[in-house]
Amino acid sequence: MSVNIGERIHEECGIAGKSDKNIRGLITDISRCSLHDGPGVRTVVYFKGCGLRCKWCHNPETLSAEKNMMFLSAKCIKCGRCLEACPQCHTVVDNEIQIDRSKCKHCGRCVESCPAGALQMMGREVTTEELMSEIRKDSHYYETSGGGVTLSGGECLLQSEFAAALLEKCKEEGIHTAIETALFVPWECVERVLPYVDLVFADLKIADSKKHKEYTGQPNERILENLKRLSEAGKDIIVRIPLIPGVNDTQEEIEKLGGVINTLGPGVQAVEVLKYNYLAESKYQSIGLVWENFGKETQSEEMLEKIRQQLKTITGLEII
Repeated sequence: MSVNIGERIHEECGIAGKSDKNIRGLITDISRCSLHDGPGVRTVVYFKGCGLRCKWCHNPETLSAEKNMMFLSAKCIKCGRCLEACPQCHTVVDNEIQIDRSKCKHCGRCVESCPAGALQMMGREVTTEELMSEIRKDSHYYETSGGGVTLSGGECLLQSEFAAALLEKCKEEGIHTAIETALFVPWECVERVLPYVDLVFADLKIADSKKHKEYTGQPNERILENLKRLSEAGKDIIVRIPLIPGVNDTQEEIEKLGGVINTLGPGVQAVEVLKYNYLAESKYQSIGLVWENFGKETQSEEMLEKIRQQLKTITGLEII
């Protein structure tokens, strides 16, 4: 089903089914043995689809709610098999493979024909049971490290039925659960997963709604309302601030963000500041999107410490 999430955010991706055993979701990847997405050793599941279009997004392959094709030109051996499999999309210009993505129907024939792995399909449908089979492989690590499963994205709450079914299965097996979310979803999507979530990592990007829309494509009122309701629901929340050079890492912007955090209620346990990630340019090129450059340098440790101290002074919270 084709879904324009930006315009129809109130609708889910149309992927989840009715049967708990066979309910399906669309994901891009499963990362095992992660140490940065919650306590202990974790398995992270990356969901497809997002309602925001942050200009700095470092996972652009997760933005679309549909499958899309990635072309890794450095791996291409120019064998021409993709042209044979899909001549309407693939052509050769100056001895280089060119792809007309406007004609691509995401059928995957070219991906299957590529012997070098230069073509990859981003997005695969899986059932909750298929995912649980992967998750169970690291049960020993969860038990010994206090780890578990984290749902990320994209925006995992856009597929809230599927997310809830997966999280419920994890809880039934005693596995700690966390989600990473921007919270730009209807509250019903949040509410659906709440009984099965131990920890929420919630993004807070920009305090001013107009500026938020300029850089993410959407205002932030829904996000802040969801954050407050989540806090009132008694869930442990870690607010994450991805620092973007010249956008939200100035003293003035941090002051505003700290003020917003003070309005969110008692559920917020800590604030985590994340360095700017400038290494996603090749990803954008591989899926035919335009990379917006905010610089080739990240924040220094000295700058990070100043930001942490500023937020600590404003909020009184633990700053990670």
